[in-house]
Amino acid sequence: MARGRPADPGRAKRGTGHRPKPGEAKAAKEAAGSDLVRVASAPAVLTFVDRFPAPASLPAGAHAVWAAVVEDLGGAGHMRDSYLPQLEAYCEAVLLHALAVAEVRAHGILIPGVQGGWVKNPAVTVQKDAAATMLRYADAMGLTPAARIRMALTEVVGKSILAALNESLDRPRA
Repeated sequence: MARGRPADPGRAKRGTGHRPKPGEAKAAKEAAGSDLVRVASAPAVLTFVDRFPAPASLPAGAHAVWAAVVEDLGGAGHMRDSYLPQLEAYCEAVLLHALAVAEVRAHGILIPGVQGGWVKNPAVTVQKDAAATMLRYADAMGLTPAARIRMALTEVVGKSILAALNESLDRPRA
């Protein structure tokens, strides 16, 4: 299989090989830039959510989290099929954390024990463990700001590298 740009017979007749005429490459960049603008304005989020639907085994309460993460990773162009098991575990940890928080709010941090004294509500431990699991998976998938910086998906100033590249392509050349 040949690598590189396919041969252009029209260019070969000019005797320039694969080199474009002056101004020809610039026109191609401008055309590509206009495609980027058109893609950015189109609602491309639905295609990623449709391509990666929530599994049937995932509880209904976690479907909104699934859609949000797929949109985040897919919208940034980083969603992969291999993320699905991690993503399912993350969504279940988020749901478990929410259920534990509701339990703690309903019954308090301390509950009456079997011996008549007050004991720590077991939901506090579940909440803490679920939060730690959420953070581990979010960090591994690049869902936290610190993870995005570490993975070089986002610059420290808060601008994404993709946005910076698009901005540099859109900037007129002198």
